[in-house]
Amino acid sequence: MAVYTVYIPAFGRRTPSEAERYAALPDAVFVREGFSRAAFFLGPFWLAWHRLWGFLLLWFAILLLLTVEAPHYLNGGAIVLIALLLEVLLGLEGNSLRRGELARQGFRLSDVAAGARRIDAERSYFRRALAAIPPPVPTPKISDTPTAFAAPAGEVVGLFPRPEDAR
Repeated sequence: MAVYTVYIPAFGRRTPSEAERYAALPDAVFVREGFSRAAFFLGPFWLAWHRLWGFLLLWFAILLLLTVEAPHYLNGGAIVLIALLLEVLLGLEGNSLRRGELARQGFRLSDVAAGARRIDAERSYFRRALAAIPPPVPTPKISDTPTAFAAPAGEVVGLFPRPEDAR
């Protein structure tokens, strides 16, 4: 069972209306808790995919240091071990980096959802969120006089041919 933290756009210090809370639901971001295999195996690509540009620059700076300067001080095995440990660190902390970046972008923690797959977690979250926020329903305009359309005599309303029209 996978556990996800759900982030939605923050509304500042004010309390959002029901319509604003309802409109923010499609912008929800799900971040999986735990080890990120994608961040471990595809480190820089994963950082670029999630637009973590500052950490991507740091990643390349460390990689440059390991390839240019470290051979003067360390042997090849130690450099490979350091690179592997950096990959493990990114796998362990990658999702935390995403959560921090979402907080900097103005998102706030909304809920925690769990499911066997991500789609199951999304369904459970949206089911709870939609139950808590009634959708904005426009109030119908009620008038005293009925407004019914009456077709002229002998006419058919719609896109039907007239009986006298030849085919």
